[in-house]
Amino acid sequence: MIPPLFLELGQDDYVLDVCAAPGSKTTQMAQIMENKGGIVANDISLKRITSLGHNLQLCGVLNTVVTMFDGRRMPLLVKDRFDKVLVDAPCSSSGHLLGKKPPRFTERRVRHLSMLQRSLILAGFKMLKPDGILVYSTCSIHPEENEVVVDFLLSKERDAVVEPFNVKGLKTRPGIVEWDGRRLHDSVEWCTRIYPHDNRTDGFFIARIRKEGSK
Repeated sequence: MIPPLFLELGQDDYVLDVCAAPGSKTTQMAQIMENKGGIVANDISLKRITSLGHNLQLCGVLNTVVTMFDGRRMPLLVKDRFDKVLVDAPCSSSGHLLGKKPPRFTERRVRHLSMLQRSLILAGFKMLKPDGILVYSTCSIHPEENEVVVDFLLSKERDAVVEPFNVKGLKTRPGIVEWDGRRLHDSVEWCTRIYPHDNRTDGFFIARIRKEGSK
């Protein structure tokens, strides 16, 4: 429930949730916005879309429309349109260390997911208005799915700027700036890492990124 807080949502915001299903963060955003403004909740899976629609109705959400589209291709339809974009990307779930069944993942799967995540964060950024905010998050603690993905965006989009953000009462760690023998962009240090042993939670990663420029 932390990523929507990083968006600092307002009641007049037009928001895109790129990977929305099953909808826990979408319903939370609608609550924060008091059912005002507008949210586009997107997902690629018909099965997950069904769960998303059910949860939106169950929670009485009125300011949201549901779309089913490949998030990587959405910039073909719309660009520079949203005030806030959330990319809560599919990941290896390697941060779920406190559960009874810890996740099993391979380096090959992580590399595959990292390529998908790079495409999603780049697409999300292209749909963001100038001076808008994108939040990228995963429930993984693997740098290949996190800081490396943010570093990729920074290398492609010169107007992308990582911003620090804190949530009161939550212990966090800075982003990792060196990985696999190479130095990443200095500003990935401003990303947020949440470790299980700090807060008795799952591990998590969040990056708040602004698109520089006048509205």
